Amino acid sequence: MKKTVIAMAVAAALPATAQADINLSGSVSAEYTLGSNLVPTTEAKLTAESTEVLTNGMTATATFNVLGAKGQGTIGLEGDFGKVMAGTCAKTLEDVADSAPAADNASAADKAKAKTNDEDACLNGVSYSGDMAGFTVNASKGRFDEDARDDKEDAFKQFTQKEVMEYTTYGAEYDFNGLTISGQSTTEYKADDATAKAAAKAVTKFGAEYAFGDLTISGSKSSNKSNAVVKAAYEQTMGYLAVEVSADSDDKWNLEATYTMGDMAITAKDDQKDGGAKISAKYASGDLTIEVDSDSKVTVGYDLGNADLSMVREQDKGTKVKYTVSF
Repeated sequence: MKKTVIAMAVAAALPATAQADINLSGSVSAEYTLGSNLVPTTEAKLTAESTEVLTNGMTATATFNVLGAKGQGTIGLEGDFGKVMAGTCAKTLEDVADSAPAADNASAADKAKAKTNDEDACLNGVSYSGDMAGFTVNASKGRFDEDARDDKEDAFKQFTQKEVMEYTTYGAEYDFNGLTISGQSTTEYKADDATAKAAAKAVTKFGAEYAFGDLTISGSKSSNKSNAVVKAAYEQTMGYLAVEVSADSDDKWNLEATYTMGDMAITAKDDQKDGGAKISAKYASGDLTIEVDSDSKVTVGYDLGNADLSMVREQDKGTKVKYTVSF
């Protein structure tokens, strides 16, 4: 069944994209650490994208990263039935563990699969998403590299796979008057390992979130975790002052307040998960942005239209200058 659907998507997409306009976009950047003997780090991206509305009302899409290692790209077909995608980074399902109700239950593998914009982590896969009787349903199957997202190689070097994992995921979400309920079942194991596949067990996750006014209450439970996580978050803006407070049943909390005065904003943050208390000041005027924080980190950015120039200075890490041209 899956192979038939994918074949139909490919067959429908190829004739259309052959006649459709192709949009090219990309960027080239170079980063250098001042005062070091390191060779500047370069990165280049070139993406070709095409969308065509077919005569039967369906839409065919094709996206390819021309310079990407392993020829990253996807093709898709979208219609009243939903959306089917195939290729690298074809996953359309956001992991329940990375959504607001269950962010603290996410494993490293969960996050690697969910971050579809992290190209080096995505290998081949197929996915489906659609709406059925008020539910948003998703399914995906494919492979991802558990460790590749840590690579910081030059853009023109060959991508080296480290730990390839295979996964199958099914999920559904329902929204009703501010209440969001979601569920997901995921099975993952080391690719091409029959023993690991036979021993793999599905991990089931459920999450719920309800927002009323400035307060949001959420909760989640994963079958591989002993306890459920319940979280409350409150956001309020009072004139020049914006306040955000959150806490959960794992005793993890966050307090953040930002006071804005014209082009200047001062933020005080106390986050148990992110190194404790911090204070930062940000100045933004026109194309110039300057930010300084209590960790002695200084960030300066300047927008040059189709190019960006930035400088970041961190204690014990030196000063890095980066120039990026986008087109």
